[in-house]
Amino acid sequence: MPGLHEFDLALRGQMDVRYERIARVQAGMREQGLIAIVVMNHDDYRYLFGEDRTQPRALIPFQGPPELIAFTGEEPELRAAIADGRVRVFGSVGGQINDIVGRVRELVAEGVAAGIPAGAASRPRVGMQMWFHTPAFLVDLFRHVNPEVELVSSDPVIDPLRMVKDAEELSLMTEAQRIAGVGMDRARELLQPGVTAQEIATEATYSMMRAGAEGTSTPIYVNFGIETCMLHGRLTPAPLERGQLVLIDLTPQVDGYCANLARTFVLGEPDARQAELLATYREIVADVRAAMRPGVTTAQLDAKAKEACVRHGLAERQVYGIGHGIGLRFEEPPASTIIPPHRNLPLLEGMTVTIGHPILAIPGFGGVRFEDVYRLAAAGPEILFDYPIDPVVGI
Repeated sequence: MPGLHEFDLALRGQMDVRYERIARVQAGMREQGLIAIVVMNHDDYRYLFGEDRTQPRALIPFQGPPELIAFTGEEPELRAAIADGRVRVFGSVGGQINDIVGRVRELVAEGVAAGIPAGAASRPRVGMQMWFHTPAFLVDLFRHVNPEVELVSSDPVIDPLRMVKDAEELSLMTEAQRIAGVGMDRARELLQPGVTAQEIATEATYSMMRAGAEGTSTPIYVNFGIETCMLHGRLTPAPLERGQLVLIDLTPQVDGYCANLARTFVLGEPDARQAELLATYREIVADVRAAMRPGVTTAQLDAKAKEACVRHGLAERQVYGIGHGIGLRFEEPPASTIIPPHRNLPLLEGMTVTIGHPILAIPGFGGVRFEDVYRLAAAGPEILFDYPIDPVVGI
């Protein structure tokens, strides 16, 4: 698969309305009985319009062209980019709210005329993403100013489309993983007694940004010693000491698409307990990777991970949720550590999934994690970028 460097980088970030995706979204909306989807989050905006905005705003009606909501200064640019769509221009927040309320009322009438069924509350339904990057106050405001509609999650419509990645998406994700490897190389170079987590994170971020990352989807985790037990880490405040475990988790993004590369190192020869943790996690990755096929669930993969933990006498240390979906969101379905029923969602061919999400940790001692991103093929998982698992750092 070609890397991003083989594409014209000058075109990155320009609006490229994905009409085929929008048409599939609209078909799903009609099946689910939604008269509109309001987009106020970065990842859906990227998915549908091929770019991002600091405050992304759009409306997808159940039929017809998409409608962008923008400030007056953006009007000429957006009208040129979406000539067959509609750009709703506002000069004040109040004007924007009134315009959206008016358009929703129009869509209510259009939906009734088209036979779109009302929801369980006998009101027309409007969808909105209910994940990480949709501000809660905007969700509340929308409900307040549009009491005649029922606001529901748009996830059942859009998530099934986004879970399976096309060739362009895979190229961007592969490039993001490669850039994560650049950051990990730089982080490993710095591992010596006295270095701080802040120094490592700064240098890794700089290296990844220089290599083409636009930012990271989560804070960078650089944990030393017993802080490697943290499931969601931080920058350990104390400098690194000889003999400590080091856990580094990097999540650069390329055109919104997320990477996830985690590695654990030990500064010097590992002791017996460290070696057991490192060996167990390597076996977890190998066993889960061998079992990963279309139709398998996260629960079944967790069972494979447990077998490795049992062999090493660490069954009580297992944390469920060995993998999760990844793409324009850092965590996409299946996201079993966030939504437990996702443990039973069958994996699909073409999905991108991590292996190595949880930490295998002994409280008060330390923890280990090796995490990579895979594309699920019929014959098994294909790693997007093969970064070595080589935990021992000589000093």
